Amino acid sequence: MSDYLQEVEWSLPQALSVFLGGIVGALITTAGVLVWQGSELNILTFAASFAGQAAGNLAVMWFLSVRRGTGSFRRDYGLTIEAKHWWGIPAGFGLQIAVVLVTAPLLQLLYPDGAPQQSVASITEGTTTVAEGIIIILMVGVAAPVVEEILFRGMLLSRLVRSMRTSWAIVVQAAVFAGIHLLDPSAIAALPGLFLIGVVLGVAAIRSRNLSLPILLHAGVNLTAAVLLIFGGEFAQWLEETAEPEVVQAVLSLLG
Repeated sequence: MSDYLQEVEWSLPQALSVFLGGIVGALITTAGVLVWQGSELNILTFAASFAGQAAGNLAVMWFLSVRRGTGSFRRDYGLTIEAKHWWGIPAGFGLQIAVVLVTAPLLQLLYPDGAPQQSVASITEGTTTVAEGIIIILMVGVAAPVVEEILFRGMLLSRLVRSMRTSWAIVVQAAVFAGIHLLDPSAIAALPGLFLIGVVLGVAAIRSRNLSLPILLHAGVNLTAAVLLIFGGEFAQWLEETAEPEVVQAVLSLLG
């Protein structure tokens, strides 16, 4: 058994409660925005849903930390950012592109007419202002890596390593990380890539013994996808002249 983040022994029901807290938070904020502005799905709806989800996740995490842990996110979940791991962001850029290139042949085989695009990717592509771009960057590149790493690598992985070999724990948490994205059914094409990213993040967490490196890697992955989606028009035009069409589709559809 690994001693990775074992100061507080989180349970699977507690990790599930964090996940459900995010769903409740997203539903509440999304419903509020839709009532206020109508039924159109746009950047504002996405931002509200994302913010509500993050707030719900963090609220349950805080409650559990106070009631079941030490009250410190660093000690309870391994939440910290260390300057020595700055290279995680550019490494995340490389990881995103490498995963896309590795999975592109599989996507071409499974989806010869083009892979489906995640809903968040479709909304993000509609970004037209600087303010909207900043919102996307903050939600996808900052909030998501922090919240998701606490849940999947801070709680789930630390629980799994208590009951199975570390290698299997990394595989299982990566599978759960990828599978959760099926809340958006159109994300099915991204599952192989998300699984590979989850494995890398799990290995990084175990080796660094906290969430600093996984968060920065995750941020690099997400920022790459967000930038490609926001500024994808010019990039896609260049890429289509230098790469296979399935690679273009994979790059613009995978948002980890």
